[in-house]
Amino acid sequence: ALLFPPDVRHRYRDWSADEAVDETDVYRSPALRKLFAKVVNAVGTAVAGLQDLSRLVPMLTQLGSRHFAYGVKEEFFHAMGKALVRALQETLGELFTLE
Repeated sequence: ALLFPPDVRHRYRDWSADEAVDETDVYRSPALRKLFAKVVNAVGTAVAGLQDLSRLVPMLTQLGSRHFAYGVKEEFFHAMGKALVRALQETLGELFTLE
């Protein structure tokens, strides 16, 4: 399963108008790599922030506000949550717990 759906990958694809459209280019996109790094950083910050909710809550509120401005809809949350849990399970293996 892909972490980012095709429409998101396409949005972060770097190309100029004179280039041929090739869907494989999205996997080499510096912009998509930057987005992936932001996602990983946000998850890491959230996990680390579980020890200090006074810092975590404002960070998550700001993150939510930005994504609201991007047009992210509430109905996307469940799918993203499932994808995140699955990615963590696959990455952590036996170390993964739902806690």
